Amino acid sequence: MKAKLLTILVSALTVLFIASMAQAADTIRIGWTADMPGIGATFYESQKRAIELFLAEKNAAGGVLGKKLELVIRDSKLKPDVGATVARELILSEKCDFLIGPTSSGVALAVTKVAKEYKKIVYFHTSNTEKLTTTDFHPYMFQVVPNTGIEGRGITMFLSEKPYKRYSFIGPDYAYAHSQWDSFKENLGKLKPDAEILDAVWTKLGETNYAPYIPTLMARKPEIIYTNLWGGGLSSFIKQAKPYGLFKNASITSLYDLDMLRATGLDMPEGLLGYARCPFYAINTKEMKAFVDKYNAKYNQWPSDWACMAYDGLIALTTAIEKAGSIDSDKVSKAIGGLKFNSLRGPRYIRAEDHMANVGLYVGYTAKARKYKKFLILKDVVEVPAEKVWLSVEEVKKLQPK
Repeated sequence: MKAKLLTILVSALTVLFIASMAQAADTIRIGWTADMPGIGATFYESQKRAIELFLAEKNAAGGVLGKKLELVIRDSKLKPDVGATVARELILSEKCDFLIGPTSSGVALAVTKVAKEYKKIVYFHTSNTEKLTTTDFHPYMFQVVPNTGIEGRGITMFLSEKPYKRYSFIGPDYAYAHSQWDSFKENLGKLKPDAEILDAVWTKLGETNYAPYIPTLMARKPEIIYTNLWGGGLSSFIKQAKPYGLFKNASITSLYDLDMLRATGLDMPEGLLGYARCPFYAINTKEMKAFVDKYNAKYNQWPSDWACMAYDGLIALTTAIEKAGSIDSDKVSKAIGGLKFNSLRGPRYIRAEDHMANVGLYVGYTAKARKYKKFLILKDVVEVPAEKVWLSVEEVKKLQPK
């Protein structure tokens, strides 16, 4: 009797194993190391919605290479060591074929090392450190967000062509902010030698009360205030500085993504010069219009920059898989180099030498729009193409690992 039961149990387990193997063969598993908590929460929700929307559409149309796409999510908790651990889990335990990168650039640099170790393709759509395509480059990654170099040089080039003369900075007193300000000054000095660079105003790292710093900044009498404040920090600064009249004679220039604009709401002054990475309202393509309509219909919300770029990353990834005719990492990696794909931002390509997509930044001035009642958007938007400001192939190769 026991032998019979054992035989039945073994047979059942064998059937389950064969069924699971068959199911695995019919699916492409995509693992996402997501930054869910704290400041990552807003980014996470919009990205997740866009990713799930893409997967549902693609699967309804038959999938990729006849296989259904499946998403597996793990929380990196905005910590590089946790990000590396969950990336390994996604590869080894969850048997994911491809990875989606996190929000934080610090976590991304940890995750990309794991992707390299296990030869798994990972794409980055929000974390945008230039190191991913230079010092930490490997052929199993690609990036569809304008990186820090493209953004920094892009906004500097735009400003150099405007009549502004006096420039200052406000930001937290730590290494990255100092590096960003130094880079801005160097680039602006080359492009606009007559620019007057004023002293910067340094805040405490993690500061939320900017009132003590605003009079000092106003005393400098800048026309442009460059800053690496972003998201909630930037929104708080603008709300606190507005009653002082700071923006009557100066513009605060930084990343004005949709989430930040929504958070600031109608407290955002009109006429401030800022830039965005992928503002749906300023990109006039049929692909973007169709995406916005579907996203809005499903979630009753406008898609953030992060949602648009997450969707674009999946367009590029699935295009590369179909071009390779395989989910083998080496074959897909070869397909990524020089890949052309129809993104929400229009036709784009991925440069073979660093797997950086030719995505630029969008610069404009804050303004009210009848269609968007609760927040301002950027108007008179100009795209600064990546080709004008990204590192040359020669510069990239000098920085990449030999």
